Amino acid sequence: MLDFVGQKIGSLLGRGGSSLSVPILDGAFKPNNLLEEAEVLLERHDLEDMALAPDGTLFVAAGAEVLAIEGGAARLVERHADRITALTILRDGSRVVALGDRIVIEGRAIPVREAGGRHFKAITALSAMADGRILICDASARYEGEQWQYDLMTKGRSGRLLALEPSSLRAELLQNDLAWACGALECRSGVLISESWRHRLRFAGKGDATAELPGYPARITPTADGGFWLSLFSGRAQIVEFVLQENAFRREMMETIDPKYWISPALSSGVDFLEPLQSGGVKHMGILKPWAPPRSYGLAVRCDANRIPLMSVHSRVGGTHHGIVTTLERGNEVLALSKGAGRILRMDLEAIRITNGITGGVA
Repeated sequence: MLDFVGQKIGSLLGRGGSSLSVPILDGAFKPNNLLEEAEVLLERHDLEDMALAPDGTLFVAAGAEVLAIEGGAARLVERHADRITALTILRDGSRVVALGDRIVIEGRAIPVREAGGRHFKAITALSAMADGRILICDASARYEGEQWQYDLMTKGRSGRLLALEPSSLRAELLQNDLAWACGALECRSGVLISESWRHRLRFAGKGDATAELPGYPARITPTADGGFWLSLFSGRAQIVEFVLQENAFRREMMETIDPKYWISPALSSGVDFLEPLQSGGVKHMGILKPWAPPRSYGLAVRCDANRIPLMSVHSRVGGTHHGIVTTLERGNEVLALSKGAGRILRMDLEAIRITNGITGGVA
């Protein structure tokens, strides 16, 4: 009831979810070119997720395949009938993959298709818990994962987070009514969820949430010191916030225009002249201004154990390494998956610290 009243007051005064303001990129989010200048470890158009095995081996989900990346070469380890939408490795080394509306656990012949009294619809992220359970982000009850723009433009709030015990298949509902659940991580204070359309991280079962983020958060991955990397698959723009408030315009746009030309976030941009332009973003001869508002953007941020942002890596407006959906830290290197570019990028952790003005580590 209080949430409903707050939303009504916010809509009248232009506050909260009704505000057109967007957080600026400053402090730990200060822009740089680290993602854009990163080494390309692997290039494939259908990259979706990646995970580290206990021995440090990198596994990558690409289309319907899981690949092991060893010494710069990709080795096929398993193939499925449908496109993989999420991947995780359990503490015993077992692989778990999501195929959109079901989960395949290594060693089990029958996929898991439902939990918590509801069939899966859009599994976007998987994460292993310390007790052996699997965190599952089922982003929407209405739209599949590739239809995320529809869920955003209809202001979807039907996502949920579950914890599944792989042997008994007993599931616990940790949080529902999420605005596109796109990442989860067990940490010392509870289970952290990335809620994309509300631009925030929150704890399952609690009201505690971060301040609004400057982009749309995706997957969360742990670091050795108890912190985490948060990927943000696109940056926010005032024009999108405005369209979300204009119901009649938004409905007509959805009914009459191809989704790839909607005024909405994107995983990549700049390759089609039919893409919507944003006021003041382009000057003469099609040259993009460096301060143009983002249609797509590349961004990941490193946070400490208290969820305080410490440093970030960027591919700015006009760049190519956009749509960052997963970021991993392995020893002294950081790996980022750019879904927009179809590339896995490799960066040096110490170089990231220096660029962000950090000395003496990040712990």
